[in-house]
Amino acid sequence: MTAALRISLFLLLMAVGLAGCAGVAIKPTDISQRYAALDRSALDSDRPSEMTLGFLKQRDLFEEWRANPEGLIARLDAKYREDPGPGTLLALMELTHLQARRLASQRGKAAAYDLSCALYAYLFLFDPKATPEKGLLATNTRLASEFHNRSLSRYLLFARRENIRFVQGRRLPLAVGSLELKERKSGLPFAPEDFSSFHLAFEYSVSGLDVSYSAPGLGAPLILVREARDGEEIRPEERFLSRIRQVLAATFFLRIETEPAPGESGAQVYGARIELYDPMRESTVRVGDAVVPLETDTTTPLAWMAAHAPSPQGIKGLMDPDALKDVQGLYMLQPYQKDKIPVVFVHGLISSPMTWLPMINGLMGDPKLRERYQFWYFSYPTGNPVFYSALTLRQSLEKARQTFDPDGTNPFFNDMIIVGHSMGGLLTKAMVQDSGEALWNSVSKVPAGELDVPPETRELVSRVFFFKPLPYVTEAVFIATPHRGSEMALGTIGQIGRALVTLPVKLAAMGGTLLKALAAHGKLPLESALTGIDALSPKNPMLVTSAGLPVAVPYHSIIGNEEAAGVKGGSDGVVPYWSSSMPGAVSELVVKSGHGAHEHPLVIQEVRRIMLEHADRSPAFSGAPRLASRQGG
Repeated sequence: MTAALRISLFLLLMAVGLAGCAGVAIKPTDISQRYAALDRSALDSDRPSEMTLGFLKQRDLFEEWRANPEGLIARLDAKYREDPGPGTLLALMELTHLQARRLASQRGKAAAYDLSCALYAYLFLFDPKATPEKGLLATNTRLASEFHNRSLSRYLLFARRENIRFVQGRRLPLAVGSLELKERKSGLPFAPEDFSSFHLAFEYSVSGLDVSYSAPGLGAPLILVREARDGEEIRPEERFLSRIRQVLAATFFLRIETEPAPGESGAQVYGARIELYDPMRESTVRVGDAVVPLETDTTTPLAWMAAHAPSPQGIKGLMDPDALKDVQGLYMLQPYQKDKIPVVFVHGLISSPMTWLPMINGLMGDPKLRERYQFWYFSYPTGNPVFYSALTLRQSLEKARQTFDPDGTNPFFNDMIIVGHSMGGLLTKAMVQDSGEALWNSVSKVPAGELDVPPETRELVSRVFFFKPLPYVTEAVFIATPHRGSEMALGTIGQIGRALVTLPVKLAAMGGTLLKALAAHGKLPLESALTGIDALSPKNPMLVTSAGLPVAVPYHSIIGNEEAAGVKGGSDGVVPYWSSSMPGAVSELVVKSGHGAHEHPLVIQEVRRIMLEHADRSPAFSGAPRLASRQGG
């Protein structure tokens, strides 16, 4: 090689060495792809985030992560204890999350890494040594919450599978060290031992409800199931809960001590407390000086309850009312809460309480509403006479009053709202009217006391035909309510339905006795039947009279029109506008809808508006007492 060639080669090699980054290039890329790369984390791929990869490469740990992930996790854990920092914690929570997924077939080991991920994410959020004061745009705060919630949820699935229960002092293995359960705190209306099973809201996808209501935060949303036990004595305050099972939403929160204690062989032990919260009562939790939102889900527990409930039996309740006598009555979705206003939902003809699920889901999903209201519903067989069903509703509400507010002094109980759909609106209206003598006079020419009927029938007459407004109901909402009847009851459908209804034997016998006595005075035709369908006839004298009686509280009308919204006319396919509109309503809304208007999103929003305004006016929240001013009938 000549001297000139050697010099040229030397200069070339120097140029290559000095160039260093000569291989670096940049090229245009789609902005969505760039964001996808920046947003990638171990949550949605099999690789850590760019930040964690950078952390590993800067410290020459990338190859060790690929060759010995468990050893690297142990090293990083030791490094964190010596020199706490958010970068180390971010790497730890991503790598433990990935390792848990890799070890999925080894459940015990995978669970230890899941619990470790939840721990490191918690430390990332709350360990004051590692995290400076956070602002609104604190880096990776939400990412850490997601790692914590998902890993905690996976650990809970493992705990359920292995039947791991809370025992004070129990130590749960981590990737490095252990976590010791020191205490359990419950904000639930029942003791944790009372629940027969739990499910994670993340285990299910919901269909049949257009909107799912959840709130981001910290913790694992649960579905808690409390099965009724045969022979179990029912306390008075629990008589309004489901006889089969109660289903409650909850949030599992794991409070971890950020400073570990030394354990055997020098392994650190983190103390922890299990906390259970009811999202109907609590939406935040305090950790140190911070108020932290809880991760909540109210829709999935509601859907789980509906999916595991007995069949709605709407048709059976019409055709054979006696078959549903054991399940009729007033029910509460959650145990009674004395500091919340009851709102009662009453379903319509050939229906059941399940028809209210979209409405209740929308209202429960609003934090302002669930903070102020509790949700009740009335179940009844719709084949019975309407005013007899109204009597049953009145008696159920009175039992609730005697149980929860016997002195009539609770301002929350005394500010009740009732919402009725279709026939349920007629029952609702009977709670806020004074019948006087008018209802009886519409069917009889003689005073009730002079009627020649047995004492039992006379007693039923006095309770069905004579009533006063309930003093604790202060507002009513009528949705697609046939105040003046529906011609459906006069047509072929009404005739067929009437022929299929079989009234309870005792009620049918008493009704027959009453009809004969009335027919003797030439007022009510002997052939008239007292079924729920008959009550909807525009020719029914009791319905006509009821439509003319004053309503004692503010009320709202929500009406369906199949053709157009906002048009005062037409029909929802079952009830015409002229029947469902009531003069004197505080508000009236006409939506484009069929008879199932109560499921319409705009109707749900309207009921939400009514309830919020009701709460704003309520003395219960202003501190001014509202005592009963009317006497119940």
